[in-house]
Amino acid sequence: MFNTVHILYMVISAAITAGLLVLAAYKVHQQPAKDKILKVAAVVTVIIHYSNLWVDYLTTGMAEVENNHLFLVHPCNVMMWLLVLAAFLPKKEGTFYEILSEFVFWGGIVCGSIGIIFNTNFDSNPTLADYDVLKGLVSHSTMIFGCIYMGVGKYMRVRVFNVLSGAIGMLFFLLDGAIVNGIFALCGLEPVNSMYLQESPFASMPWLNPLVMGIAAVVLLFSVTALYELRLPKEERWYSKLKIKVEELGLKKR
Repeated sequence: MFNTVHILYMVISAAITAGLLVLAAYKVHQQPAKDKILKVAAVVTVIIHYSNLWVDYLTTGMAEVENNHLFLVHPCNVMMWLLVLAAFLPKKEGTFYEILSEFVFWGGIVCGSIGIIFNTNFDSNPTLADYDVLKGLVSHSTMIFGCIYMGVGKYMRVRVFNVLSGAIGMLFFLLDGAIVNGIFALCGLEPVNSMYLQESPFASMPWLNPLVMGIAAVVLLFSVTALYELRLPKEERWYSKLKIKVEELGLKKR
């Protein structure tokens, strides 16, 4: 991990992603065109994720279906399909879409970045000549583009209350992990450690469990969004809006 090839991939991927996002921000203003970009990013990510099945079958005459082809085993698997849902939902408004879009934005950035930086497939086989390794990195890159575009395309707005969407999304991670791990146990299969509920993703840090990661993520998200809101007028910041909401609730009780 972190050899020259890996570092070059991260640098080139980040540069291309940033360049495409800037280009889209300056050149694409019509909503139908924005929707098309989001849909293309989501579909391309899914196609690349499953593409090794076609490549393996066409080159060897057989293909091995992995657990993350069939189940939402890893956080990135969840984010990939949530990106598809966010892209193809016809009604991009309301509370549900607000929560979805905010979680896709933040969750996609974090999960996608971790998936590229700490890619286990590359760690076990540090070369881009292996298609499984290459497609794993590229699919994370396209997913990151799509998730960041949720913000660039104004599908969501950065604010402190994104923390609520983040917390709901992480609860979904836990639910998904429990269901997937339960299915594997019920069928007598080897533990799959979905959402890292069975053990830490890092053997050297067994204390790094989902609870610790979740709390750290919430604190970090609050810190980042609170700092971002400092650029807003005081009356538009989270504590001012929260104060107004509390006062409204107090008046209603009276």
